[in-house]
Amino acid sequence: MKKWKLSLAVFAAIWLALSAGTVHARENGIVLNDKHTPMGSSQIIVAGATWVPLKELADSMGYALSWNQKTATAKLVRPGSEVIFTAKSKMVKMNDSTATIAKAPNILKGKVYVPLVSSVSILGGKTWTDKSSGNIMLADEPRFTLSAIQGRTYWVSQKSGEIFLSASSGSKPESIGKFPLGETPYSFWLQIKSAGNGSDLLLLIDKHYAMFNDFSNGYQALIKNGKVLKQMDYHYIIVTYPHAAEIPTKQLYMTDGKNVQYINADGSLGKLFELEKTTGRTGDFTVEYAAEDIALVRNLEHTELFAVHTRSGETTNLSAKLISSADRKDWDTADGRDTYVVTKMLVLKKREGNVLTFNYTGMMDGKVHQVVYTITK
Repeated sequence: MKKWKLSLAVFAAIWLALSAGTVHARENGIVLNDKHTPMGSSQIIVAGATWVPLKELADSMGYALSWNQKTATAKLVRPGSEVIFTAKSKMVKMNDSTATIAKAPNILKGKVYVPLVSSVSILGGKTWTDKSSGNIMLADEPRFTLSAIQGRTYWVSQKSGEIFLSASSGSKPESIGKFPLGETPYSFWLQIKSAGNGSDLLLLIDKHYAMFNDFSNGYQALIKNGKVLKQMDYHYIIVTYPHAAEIPTKQLYMTDGKNVQYINADGSLGKLFELEKTTGRTGDFTVEYAAEDIALVRNLEHTELFAVHTRSGETTNLSAKLISSADRKDWDTADGRDTYVVTKMLVLKKREGNVLTFNYTGMMDGKVHQVVYTITK
């Protein structure tokens, strides 16, 4: 844990608004909506008060922060709220009104630090201390998560699922849609991928472990010119096991576990592949690899791996084609919920041109087999 050791003279020079005291790291964490935050490792105590970097507090509470060096002000923006802090001033501007925080923000080692409790209150949250752990607990009801790309900033409320967009720097967030989020204590991660020609693919993702299972929930929205073109969501529960490294791909797609929707290079919707119809299998599927010419999808119930040839729409059962007939006797009755089974299933290891190389392990002898599949044009 990092310790701050400053002389009284240096302390006074840096913290002009404070009289005296010691500066040191606090040992306990800072938890927001039941999730530990990075502020736990960067907080400091000054004259008995907890101070945190304003940028880390803003990020944790879903605020976009911009700094004006000339005026020494930090503007924090999220849907329905615009807050402006000024270094060395207790006065804070909140939308069209003003408020006062306990002590003035100050700059330490290039970072703007603010008093935690009063700043959280200004930003719309609540604080208390958990006596059993000593952690400082924060609650923020909207639970905004945000991400930005090419000057566009998106927010999603994890309470309501509402999607907001600030289309350019300085513009106010506007509501453009809504994800069908259910009540959950888990925190989602918002990611944005550029789909080309001004289109964005929003990915709101939650992955967590519980009771020997991996839970995966995802919401996707393709957005063009501030309009939602399509949304899909998926919800998986699979047995926990060491996952093989995935082969990277640039192909963008959406999935709901039953279908895969490709996204064209110009940001428009591409081909839709109905997985139950093309594979002849029922249940949920995961996408393990996606490229312009092929998608690899796995049926979760039986672990079978299928190749969807995206140009022709034809599907090949790779498990049936590449696993030897002797080993297939075991795989035909394999249970995809069995940890022993899923660690041995057919997995893509590399791609060179049109040649895909896979590994699988015999369930009885434990022997690793390497097999190849050539994509025909």
